[in-house]
Amino acid sequence: MFKFVLRNDHMRAFSLFICSILLIAGSISFAQPDKMITNRDNYFWQFGIAWTTTDDDGQELNPVPIDQLHGLPFPSRLYADRYIYNGWSVEGVLGAQPYKSDRLVNDSINVNGFIGYFDAALKYSFYKQLGRGAIDPYLGSGLGFSLRNADAKQSAPMLTPTVNLSAGCTFWLSKQIGLQAQGVYKFGLVDILGSASYSQYSLGLVYRIEKTDGYKSDFHKPKYKLPRKPSRIKVEKSTDES
Repeated sequence: MFKFVLRNDHMRAFSLFICSILLIAGSISFAQPDKMITNRDNYFWQFGIAWTTTDDDGQELNPVPIDQLHGLPFPSRLYADRYIYNGWSVEGVLGAQPYKSDRLVNDSINVNGFIGYFDAALKYSFYKQLGRGAIDPYLGSGLGFSLRNADAKQSAPMLTPTVNLSAGCTFWLSKQIGLQAQGVYKFGLVDILGSASYSQYSLGLVYRIEKTDGYKSDFHKPKYKLPRKPSRIKVEKSTDES
């Protein structure tokens, strides 16, 4: 009973911390609505691949030893990020990896099969607040679906909707290429803080596609401008024949 209360307190504290940071970020981002968003502030898309490890031992709020993480020697996570406005973006993630049978899966051993997932998240980047340098930390939250195999020793449901809280940082090596590290906790909605919940850690490469229409935002394009002078309509004078 004490163990559950401890984990529940950790979850509440972590959730309050993430929500507080997101509220502060939102107030900062919308505090200057008249500021012009330029090409130096945003991008079109980010695409990435990542090496991922999964902690699915059934006690995800208590970090698992490294020798109990499930992972692959090659990238198993793909993601795309679309910029929205003033530090906010949306991200879609698709990934999968097999379980290692000699490692814990929800307090069980010798569980065979895999775990796959699709996630969508709203993210806020602190890139501008840090001077648009090489360090680009962010926070995110969203929803997802996790699919596990039907192994008899697997105690988690096969299909589980999740609520995800994430934190990460991109280290830009150039204007287009960066190294991204991220941690995400996924709360299973079928079994809160139970077998459906798990956490993941990833390290990947990011490619950023910047805007190509100059430094001004879309609202400064000619099609949005009003003519400075009203156009004159020429009317030809008709000559009356006598």
